[in-house]
Amino acid sequence: MNTNRILLAGLVGGVFAFFFGWLLWGILFNDLMPAGIKAVERAESDMIMWALAISNLLWGILIAYIFVQWANISTWQSGAMAGAVIGFFTTASFDLGYFAMTNLFTLQELAIDVALNTLWVAAIGAVVGWWLGWKK
Repeated sequence: MNTNRILLAGLVGGVFAFFFGWLLWGILFNDLMPAGIKAVERAESDMIMWALAISNLLWGILIAYIFVQWANISTWQSGAMAGAVIGFFTTASFDLGYFAMTNLFTLQELAIDVALNTLWVAAIGAVVGWWLGWKK
């Protein structure tokens, strides 16, 4: 296994995920956050940043692992496409489960969340794919 390659690409993807997520949800689309999520989210000053950082790093490592071990992806274009597929199916799966069992989302809010998360993971995939091709 290419452990070092996966971890380095995962680190790059995770750092990007953190800052791009902050841009998407913290700044650009903060007003579109579902009311159910807004009701349970922590204030920015109360967020547990180490957990958020690890979450983003795990996303980067997951994408890097898939790209290196299974898909042999090493361009930003193929990374973005694969990331979009991964982002869509994981987010739609979780969000539909939450929609079925909670009051966190309306159907419209669910669609927005799936779209934004698909974009977010596509961008992570593009960065990881670019990094893997650049480092070859």
